[in-house]
Amino acid sequence: MNILIVTGGTSAERKISFMSAKAVKEALLQNNHQIKVYDLKKGYKNIKKLSKKIDVIFPIIHGEEGEGGKLNQFLQSVKRPFIGGDWKGYKKGWYKISFKKFCEQHDIPTAQWKKVKTKEDIIKFGFPSVLKSSAGGSSREVAILKSKEDLKSYLMNKLLKSKLALFVEEFLPGVEITVAVLQNQALPVIEIIPPEGGWFDYKNKYWGRVKEIPHAPSLDEKTRKLAQNFSLKIHKYFKLGQFSRTDFIVSNNKVYALEVNTIPGLTSSSLFPKAALAAGIEFPDLLDKILKLAIEKD
Repeated sequence: MNILIVTGGTSAERKISFMSAKAVKEALLQNNHQIKVYDLKKGYKNIKKLSKKIDVIFPIIHGEEGEGGKLNQFLQSVKRPFIGGDWKGYKKGWYKISFKKFCEQHDIPTAQWKKVKTKEDIIKFGFPSVLKSSAGGSSREVAILKSKEDLKSYLMNKLLKSKLALFVEEFLPGVEITVAVLQNQALPVIEIIPPEGGWFDYKNKYWGRVKEIPHAPSLDEKTRKLAQNFSLKIHKYFKLGQFSRTDFIVSNNKVYALEVNTIPGLTSSSLFPKAALAAGIEFPDLLDKILKLAIEKD
């Protein structure tokens, strides 16, 4: 097949998008596909011209531009098969405040939270807590606040001075897990163990010493199944297409939803390919399956 990979873009996750695109290109070449890579930074209009001889468009734009639905909305006008789901679902799922509201409305546990604008708002909410941007990605716009002292941090003040929509949520200690979905099938649960004294932040996510263990051995089967059911419910509600991945924290034997990744990472160290491998699906075969599903959707 002739495949156009759309990557790069202008978000803070531009570098990660290129990393994913490189891994995808290499895997697709193994299966003898013809690949063209396009940097979205060059604009949207060129995609229509390039797509005339393309069988499938593969968007790999992490961050708001891709995961927030803007690119998918445009691709619907191109009239070519593309990998991805409903742009409105992407938008509602990507923005973390709307995702939190969805969880509350659909009986999916999530940490207590509140919109904030000032340090006083955070102090009133209490500690330990986590400050997040509604449009943050790759754990970059996240500050863990154990006490008032943490309000002095550079990241903390940077977030408060930004024009981003912010919220604070209760810090829940526990076992961090993620559940990938391939079409309408939940893949094996992956348990995430950050380095001692650390957490699954941007640095550890891509370059750290994080342990990612298939089948989440710290949890019982009932808890793993519940997390898979929640992930499927989220995937189907937002109409996320061929694949997605939802992160959870299991605290006091209760599964809490953290966020959904509408375009999961596809690097060699990414969680979605590891979950697929745990289900017996090698990376090149996984991508071929996703391509086939995109064509069938169209």
